[in-house]
Amino acid sequence: MFFLAWRQILLEPLRMALTAIALGTVIAVILLLDGFEQGQYHQLGEIVQNRKADLVVTQSGISNFIAVRSSIPQLARAEVESVAGVINAHPVTAIPIIYNKNNTRTPVYVIVYDTWGGPLSIIQGDNIKRGRDIVIDLSLAKKYNLQIGDNFYVTDFEFRIAGITQEAAFMMPFAFINYDGMIDLFIESQIAPDLSTFPLLSYMLVELAPYANRENVARDIEQHVASVDVMIPEKLAQNDVNMGKVFFKPIMGLLVTIGYIIGILVVGLIMYADIRARKRSFAVLKALGFSFSRLFCAVLAQALLLLLIAVPVGIMLALGVAVFIQTMYPLYLIRLFEPVVFLQTLFICFGFSIIGAIIPVRSIQRTDPMLAFQDA
Repeated sequence: MFFLAWRQILLEPLRMALTAIALGTVIAVILLLDGFEQGQYHQLGEIVQNRKADLVVTQSGISNFIAVRSSIPQLARAEVESVAGVINAHPVTAIPIIYNKNNTRTPVYVIVYDTWGGPLSIIQGDNIKRGRDIVIDLSLAKKYNLQIGDNFYVTDFEFRIAGITQEAAFMMPFAFINYDGMIDLFIESQIAPDLSTFPLLSYMLVELAPYANRENVARDIEQHVASVDVMIPEKLAQNDVNMGKVFFKPIMGLLVTIGYIIGILVVGLIMYADIRARKRSFAVLKALGFSFSRLFCAVLAQALLLLLIAVPVGIMLALGVAVFIQTMYPLYLIRLFEPVVFLQTLFICFGFSIIGAIIPVRSIQRTDPMLAFQDA
C-alpha cells in the first residue's frame, strides 16, 4: 500500500510540493505557538535561577519572584545572617517602572542588587561601576535604538547605559542598577513623593557555607525570623512558571487546538480532492478486486507519506521564523525543540493526518466499479 501511495504522490510532483508546503505551514504554526509558550516558561524559571542563590528569602506569604510585591524589614538581614550556616544574605530590590521615550512606553522590571543578583552575562559593554550606571535588556536597546553610553531616563532621573544583557520574562524586559543608583533615583527624581510605595528590600539571596544543609537552614531562618519565608530557588522558579501557565495556558491551548483543527481540515480537503480527481482509478481498482479496506489503507498511507514530507518542511519554516522573531524582537524566546512538547506535537500531527484521511472514506465507499468501463 505504501508503494502504491508513493507512486501516486510521484505522479504529480508539483501538487506534492504545494501540498507539503501547505501542511508544513500548518505544522510550523503549531510548533511556533508551542515554542513561544515554552519559551515564556523557560524565561520565567531562569530569572530566579540566574541569581545564583542557595536560598531566596521573601516577605512572609510571598511565593513568587515575578509580578508580586515583596517587602522585607531591613533589620531582617542581620537576623538572617545570624543563623548558623549562612555566610551572607545579599539584598535585592525589585522595582517595576515604565520607560517612556518618544511617547512610546514599555514596562521594565528593575532589579537592584549589591553584591549578588546582577545580570548573569553581559553581551555588550561592562557591568555597573558607578551609581548612575544601568544594564538594560537587549530588547530595550533594539526597540529604542539605545547604545552603550547613551542616557536612560527613569522619570526625570538620568542613568548611563553601561552594558546590555539578555534577560526578560513575562514579556517584560529587565534592567539592573545598584543600590547607590536606587537611592539617587529615590531622592532626586519625581518618584520621591511616592517613595513609600516602593520596597527598600524585596528579597535576600542567601549564600550558605559548604557544609550547610539547605532544608535545615531554611527551616532555621523561618523559625528565627517571623517576617520572612525562605524558598529553594528551584521551587520559587517553578512557582513563577506555574503562575505563567495560569496566564498563558488557556490562550495558547486554544490557539494550538485551532491549529490542529486546521491541520485536520487541510489533510481532509487534500485527500478528498485527490480521491474525487482519481475516482476512475479507484473504480478500476475496485473492478480488479481491491477491497474497501485495502483502498482505505492506501489513502491512509498517502496521507502519512505526505505528512512525512511536510514535517521537515514545517520544522525548517518554524526554525526560520523563530530565528527572525528572536533577532528582531529579543524579548520573545521561542524554544521549538523542547523534547517532550516537540515529540507530542509531532505525534498529534500524525493523529490529525489519520483523522484527515478518514474524511473522504464515504467517497471511496460510494465509488461504483462500473465507472471503470465507461468512456472517459
